[in-house]
Amino acid sequence: MEALEAIMTRRSVRKFENRQIPDEDLDTILRAGSYAPSALALQPWAFVVVQNQEFLNTVSDYCKPIMISLMKNAHDGMSDEFRALLESSGYSIYYHAPTVIMVVGKTKSRFREIDCALCAENMMLAAHALGIGSCWIGSTEVAYDNKGLMAGFRIPEDYSPVGTLVFGYPAEHPEVHDKRPANVTWVR
Repeated sequence: MEALEAIMTRRSVRKFENRQIPDEDLDTILRAGSYAPSALALQPWAFVVVQNQEFLNTVSDYCKPIMISLMKNAHDGMSDEFRALLESSGYSIYYHAPTVIMVVGKTKSRFREIDCALCAENMMLAAHALGIGSCWIGSTEVAYDNKGLMAGFRIPEDYSPVGTLVFGYPAEHPEVHDKRPANVTWVR
């Protein structure tokens, strides 16, 4: 798949087949992440690959009521549809994806969030090129302060979470559609 085609056609996938991604494809996805640009070429990222569904369900069950509470206490633009999903039984914030990858960054790296986000995008584009679906999961963030729960991710010392991505073979293929034009200001 050509690079521009991958960029223009990648969509977030939220329904996955019940089969695991081969390790060689996951290695390719992780390697693509490590080729992302980073400030001063420091590459402040590391990856935690989770395929333990019981653990992921535990994290999801912890996060869902917190997300619901946050939605009730603030008008943060989350849809009623998302609230209904959070409240439904059997719903997982990880969409029951077979693989979850947490991108973590060196805690003292000033640009770790930007660098790790670039890394995550490379991973999602590589996955798409391999026929594997992905989605960035923001809901895990509400668990970052729960040291006991976060210990299950086995995050390397001196690193902290930046983002969580889900990967799997798509059971749905979201329609490719045009995006809204960006607000562009030219300074020449």
